[in-house]
Amino acid sequence: MSALHNNPPPDAAFTIHVDDLFALLSDTLAGGEVSTDEQEAAIDELMDEFRRASKDADKARAEEKKPHDDAAKAIQIKWKPIIEKADRGTVACKDALTPYRTAKQRAKDEAAREAREKAEAKAEAAREALQKSDDLETRFAAEQELEAAAKLTSVANRIDRSATGLRTYWEAEITDRKAALRHYLVRSPDRFMALIQQLADEDARTTRPPTPGVAFHERKKAA
Repeated sequence: MSALHNNPPPDAAFTIHVDDLFALLSDTLAGGEVSTDEQEAAIDELMDEFRRASKDADKARAEEKKPHDDAAKAIQIKWKPIIEKADRGTVACKDALTPYRTAKQRAKDEAAREAREKAEAKAEAAREALQKSDDLETRFAAEQELEAAAKLTSVANRIDRSATGLRTYWEAEITDRKAALRHYLVRSPDRFMALIQQLADEDARTTRPPTPGVAFHERKKAA
């Protein structure tokens, strides 16, 4: 730990110290696997040094970071209620506007529907007139009606494209849990396996209850 007493910056001092520990560990392991009590004791002592270095370095990090944390926290406290109140106002505006805009949307949809029905009726009547008559005047009038029908269709399309101020979104309702489970299990098996593994690992760390399809294995590693 001599590097920590020469007054370098804390991060530089800990970097040197940890590098020294790594070099010592590398030398200790150079002969291969641990095979004697002396090697075990030496590495155990090094492990204590690594743990102490990690703990002390984290403490130094926290001390260096604390003024910044305090300043950031003060800024968060100052701005949080302002932002929250503004966001709440936005929500209140949306809540107030949604019923009115929904009614306007219904009226637009109805107007577009009526325009399309009139356009289709005009076009159908004009097509019948063209098929049934060779009279030039009648055919000219029918062609005029076809043009009028096309204009009505354009009106309906413009109504559909006009802005409403509403945002469309979809939400799902599970009506049959078993059917939905089977479907998504086939479609996304890896995601289900990850969830099952997570649940099984939680059980392995606690009471290890008898669980169909799951075996719990005891493992050992150096503490």
